[in-house]
Amino acid sequence: MRHILLLALSLCVIACSKSEERANALVTIKYTPSFKTGCIVMTAQDESNPSNFATEELTLTEEIARKGPPVILGVVHRDGWGTRWKVTVVAHEQTCEGKAVDDAETFVDLSGKGRREGPSVELVTPDEDGDGYVAKEAGGTDCEDSGPNAAARSPAKREVCDDIDNDCAGGVDDGLPVKTLYVDGDGDGVGTGTAVLRCVPAKGYSERTGDCDDSKKDIHPDAQEVCDEVDNNCVAGVDEGFDKEWYLDRDGDGAVDGTTLKTQCQQPDGYKHRPPNLDFDCRDDQDFNTPGKDEVCDNWDNNCINGVDEGFTGKGESCTNQGCTGTKVCNQAGDGVACSALPPRKFYPDADGDQDGAPVAAVDVCEGQSIPQGHVENRHTDCDERDPTTFGGAPELCDAIDNNCTNGIADEPATCGGTLKQVTDHFVTSNSRDWKTVSMKTVSTTVGGYPVWIAGTGGKLAVKRAANLRFESFSYGDSATPAPPAGNVFHSNNCGNNDWTVSWVDSQGRVFLGGREGRIALHNGAEDHTCFPDATPPRVAGQPSLTITGIVGFEVGGQTQYLYLTDVGGRLIKWTLGPNPFSILHDPAVNTVRHYGLHSLREDFLLTVGGTVNSMQNRARSYNGATGGGTVTLHSVNSDDQANFAKAVWIGEENKACAVGDEGHVWSWSGGTNWTRVAVPAPDATSNFTNVVMRYDRANPQISGNEQCYMVDASTTGRLRRLTPFGWAKEPDLPNAAEVALYGLSMNPTGSEFWIVGDDGRVFHYPEP
Repeated sequence: MRHILLLALSLCVIACSKSEERANALVTIKYTPSFKTGCIVMTAQDESNPSNFATEELTLTEEIARKGPPVILGVVHRDGWGTRWKVTVVAHEQTCEGKAVDDAETFVDLSGKGRREGPSVELVTPDEDGDGYVAKEAGGTDCEDSGPNAAARSPAKREVCDDIDNDCAGGVDDGLPVKTLYVDGDGDGVGTGTAVLRCVPAKGYSERTGDCDDSKKDIHPDAQEVCDEVDNNCVAGVDEGFDKEWYLDRDGDGAVDGTTLKTQCQQPDGYKHRPPNLDFDCRDDQDFNTPGKDEVCDNWDNNCINGVDEGFTGKGESCTNQGCTGTKVCNQAGDGVACSALPPRKFYPDADGDQDGAPVAAVDVCEGQSIPQGHVENRHTDCDERDPTTFGGAPELCDAIDNNCTNGIADEPATCGGTLKQVTDHFVTSNSRDWKTVSMKTVSTTVGGYPVWIAGTGGKLAVKRAANLRFESFSYGDSATPAPPAGNVFHSNNCGNNDWTVSWVDSQGRVFLGGREGRIALHNGAEDHTCFPDATPPRVAGQPSLTITGIVGFEVGGQTQYLYLTDVGGRLIKWTLGPNPFSILHDPAVNTVRHYGLHSLREDFLLTVGGTVNSMQNRARSYNGATGGGTVTLHSVNSDDQANFAKAVWIGEENKACAVGDEGHVWSWSGGTNWTRVAVPAPDATSNFTNVVMRYDRANPQISGNEQCYMVDASTTGRLRRLTPFGWAKEPDLPNAAEVALYGLSMNPTGSEFWIVGDDGRVFHYPEP
């Protein structure tokens, strides 16, 4: 950027010349860029005649300062002047009258004609802080142009008390009033050390003295003393006025342990100050031993004086309490003595282990005495000590039993679907029908649910296919006329006029029947089915009437393949469906042992019961029917009456079974080859038992209620009896009393559904809606 200096007097700018006749030259002037406030003065002097000179001043305007150095000035030859001129350039700070800070000298040659490039000069004019004054080192008047205090120092500044020569004249803080001050290093307003005279206000000084720690601002005479191991107020030492003694109070009784003193400001965990006017604790691990407490009778020195329980007499003497002996000790209230013997605890017999005792006289047990086995304490609301599922407050189960002992009535839950009732279907309930057998559909090796078949004398046969349906008749002699009530279906395809005594239903719902004269049959419940086979096993010579007494079947691949039968002749017969169906596994003509009852969970373990003909002994045997001829194991049956044979048996589990017979005979079996006779209470001690089943949930073998045997009898007032592992329990009450002989009994493993049938059309069902 070029600037043209217009020279007065004898000089003229080049631009003033309209021709190139006069010689002219350009002078380039360089200066420090930070020089933005000031003046540049150029003087041109004729070297041949020094009286010829001219001077021009260039004030640095805002525009020139913005554009910055250099500036270019021109000189033009004048008449009467020589051709060699001396040019002097001087820089002034502030104004053209200000202090000259730098100068430079050069020469120009103005001979000839026309313009030519002239010389250049360079001025040193630093003003780093931009305050308009050049540094003293460069010839100016600014005493600090680029230091840390540059902004506070220049000839234009007013002197203030800040330990700085602000006006660059007269020294530091010159001309200011002074006071006596003290060094205040932490700035808390209180100083310390030797007094000095200084101007005010003076940073880092105070007119006050007396600070005891001038390195910490919060420590000075005006500070509040706190407990921190420091003399905060510089008066009377460290932590004056604070209780720094702490003691443990382990038992929290207010009195402290004098041996645990800690001296510090901060309260240690678990420590406290010693309460005024309270002695140290004599035992700090027990809150009932405290100075100032009242002495009570509790085997301790409560007030920490005069020993234990002073003032209580009679302590330690012998005494009795309701027959239990002891000694006099401190009473519960602690205000006297009492007998140490507790009153006896009451225990009641709990034969079934359900933790509820029988409501009888209790056995008193003093402290330290042995608790009688089979007894429970205090609780005695059990209404049946032979049934672990029945006790006071027990949950009602689906079993037709009053489990909770509240009203003597089986309060079955709504989910059970009904109660124990007599079935009143049209083709079932009639005095002309004597039902002898009932069977539920077999699921795997357990008795399941529907269909349910019942059969009896005179070819009577009926099926109930589902809980919400009525029995359908396949009975010989029934007729569709007159028309039966709605839902009572009659089918004409019966199995003939045979007396059926036993039955078994397979997983397909088909019924297999056995009856008098060895008759057997199969019916699948279809409308067009013909009974098969209407035949009998081979008969024994001289025994024309061999009524079938037992039947059980086995399936292969979901199809019934084998059945086993017993008859009154004592035979064990294997019935294979297909050609050549019968094989005799046991024949009393060869072996005097007769079989009257039969049951099994699997083919390789058939359990039969009966007796010997000659010696009149009860007998039980197990057979492995899968071996063809049947491997036999003889069991020993305990009986005091050898003439009354066992007539029925039921296996609940591999080692659990029950058997029943005439004249009140009942046996139990727990594996091995030994059977145990179970005494039957009156009035059934002489009853002829006809059938038995065992309630045994094989899926849950540990639950209460397993191993219960249910049985019916052929007396004129037939009853349902129940034997548990704990004895004869209360049985479900048959509604309206059977009043006839009962023969058929079928039950699922959990006892939540069962059927009972007998003479004169008696059919009982649980649960019946």
